[in-house]
Amino acid sequence: MAQLKTIYEQLRSAQIDEQLINAFQKDSDIVYTGIIQYLGTSDFVMLTYNDYGIQDGEVYLKISAIKEIETDSYDLASMKDRISFDEMHDLVNNPSFDMPIKMSDSLYDRIIKTLYEQQRVALMITFENGRLKYNEGLIKAVWQDGLSFLNLSKFDFSKQKMTTIPAEDLRGIEFGGTELQLVQETLTMIKPENHIEDVTITDSDQFREIIRQRQLDQAYLIIDTDDERKYFYVGQVIAANPNEFVMMVVDMNGRFGGYVWIRYDDIKRLLLDGDYLSLIQRFVHLNKAAGHFALPVLNAERAFDDADNILIHILYQSIKFRKLIRFELADKENFAAFPTDLNLATGLLTVELLDVDESTESPVKQIGIETIREMAFDYFKAFLLENQVD
Repeated sequence: MAQLKTIYEQLRSAQIDEQLINAFQKDSDIVYTGIIQYLGTSDFVMLTYNDYGIQDGEVYLKISAIKEIETDSYDLASMKDRISFDEMHDLVNNPSFDMPIKMSDSLYDRIIKTLYEQQRVALMITFENGRLKYNEGLIKAVWQDGLSFLNLSKFDFSKQKMTTIPAEDLRGIEFGGTELQLVQETLTMIKPENHIEDVTITDSDQFREIIRQRQLDQAYLIIDTDDERKYFYVGQVIAANPNEFVMMVVDMNGRFGGYVWIRYDDIKRLLLDGDYLSLIQRFVHLNKAAGHFALPVLNAERAFDDADNILIHILYQSIKFRKLIRFELADKENFAAFPTDLNLATGLLTVELLDVDESTESPVKQIGIETIREMAFDYFKAFLLENQVD
C-alpha cells in the first residue's frame, strides 16, 4: 500500500507540474486557490486567484499552518473553466509582486525584507488566542524573532495601532493584491487626522427623500439592509421613485459590482459620510483613471427611467435577454434564477432555478412579485453563470 504524501511532497509535485491547487488552512475556513511560485522546506508562496478566476495577488504560508492540499476536485475544475474563460476574454490580470528570490534565500526573510524596505501594504495572518486574525498595514521594524506592525483601519482612520508580531505567531502574509495595492496608493488619506465621523440615517421616514437627493447629487452612499446579512451595499443611486430604487454597486476594490433593485422597507440605515465611504470613492477615482473600473464584458452604464415600474422593467428585460437575477424575498429566502415568465394579472413570476437536484426538487419556481425585497443583477458572477461557466 502506497504511503500518503506529506504536505510538502504534495506541494513539490504541484509545483513541478504547475498544478492549480486549493490550500486549506488549519483554524480557518478561508481557502487559497492558486499556483505555487516558490517552495521552501517549511513555507511556500502562491500566486492566488479570486473567486472569479482572475489572478489577484500572492500569499506566503507556513506549511505547518496547512491542513490539506487539494489538487483534483469539482471546485478546481470549475476554477480552471473560469480562468480559461477570463483569459479568452482578455480580462484584467494584475502584475505579480516584484520580488526576485534566489534558491538560497529564506522565503520568510525575503518577503519580510521586501515588504519592510519598500513599505508595502500587506495582510498579516496570525494565530492568537486559538484563532486566526487578519491585520492590514505596514511593517515598521524587523528583528530576528518578530516584527512591529502598524495596523490600519479602513473603517476608522483614527484607529491606527502599533503591534508586535512574534515570528512564531505568523501563519501567513497576503501581498500584491488589488485591494492592498489600492490601500498603498491611498496611504496619505488613511491617517488619524483625516478621520470623518459617520453620518448615519436610521429614520425610515427620511429614506425616500435622502435617496432621491443622493441620486440628483450623484453622491455615493452605503445601504445596510434590514436583516442579519454581514454585507452591505456601496454605490450610487441611478433611478428612484416613491416605491423603489436602483443602485449601481461598487465592490470592496472600488470597482463596478453590478446593480441592485431595492424596496425602501428593505433598508435598515443609510450611511452618507465616513472614512470607509470616502476611501471607496477614492478607490473608484483611481480605478476610473487607470481604466480598471469595470471589466470589459460588463455594462456599467445602464440607465433606468424613474417614472417606470422599475421592478417590472427589470424582470421583462431579464426574461427577454435571459439574464440571471439574485432574489431576496420578504421571508429572507434568497436564490439566483433566470426569470422565464411574468403574469401581471396574478402577480406571479416564474423562474428557473440553478443547481437543483431535479430528482427531489423542481427547477421551476413561482414567486409573488410583491414578496421581492431585492434583486441583484449584471454582476460578474452572474455573467459567468449566464455563459455557463460555473
